[in-house]
Amino acid sequence: MNRFKMNKYKNMFLIIIVFTLFLGEIVLVNNSYFINIDNNVYNIIKTIINDRNTIIFKAFSFLGTEIFVIILCIILIVIKKGRGVAFTAIMFVSTLLTQAIKIIIARPRPNINPLAIENSYSFPSGHTVTIVVLVGILLFWLWQEKGSKKKKEDKNKKLCKKIILTIILIFIAFNVMLSRIYLGVHYFSDILAGITFGIFYLLSTHYYIYNYEKVPLPFKIKK
Repeated sequence: MNRFKMNKYKNMFLIIIVFTLFLGEIVLVNNSYFINIDNNVYNIIKTIINDRNTIIFKAFSFLGTEIFVIILCIILIVIKKGRGVAFTAIMFVSTLLTQAIKIIIARPRPNINPLAIENSYSFPSGHTVTIVVLVGILLFWLWQEKGSKKKKEDKNKKLCKKIILTIILIFIAFNVMLSRIYLGVHYFSDILAGITFGIFYLLSTHYYIYNYEKVPLPFKIKK
């Protein structure tokens, strides 16, 4: 068995593990095993609720909305063209799948004091799936970027920039997720499921493109 096939099977195994975790979360949520954890997490977060933080977290929450994603997609289509179209397609499909799961699970929103208005179901968190997929693609682009041969000093600077950008993107993603609990529109278990499903979706998309290369989507690496 050559190295390519080994990597292919490893990736498939990882996809199966993550999907199994997601199914496990569905079972646990449906059987109310997350109630105490969800309540404890919210009780911790509600201690930081104030007018200033509400404004901040509403701003972070906006980064996971359809409006923001549409604006970003338009910008990327103009700047990156083919990559922008591919990015748009991936984000669109992830939104459809997330909404379908929400309807199937049909978990009501938290019955607490919400600081935002949401009319859809709660599980999984759509904002979380969106930001995981979005940041995942951006990080892939960032770390797969290959520049021309430069001096060692320049390469070190480039590496530092990549690390800083990675930290910033992860920080943004974390706060988008946290904002959904802070605003009282999601349980912690919704966020956890959103992370798991978002990772599953990214891994599956990468697996398909890298192994079959049917379409020039963002995960295709130039050889």
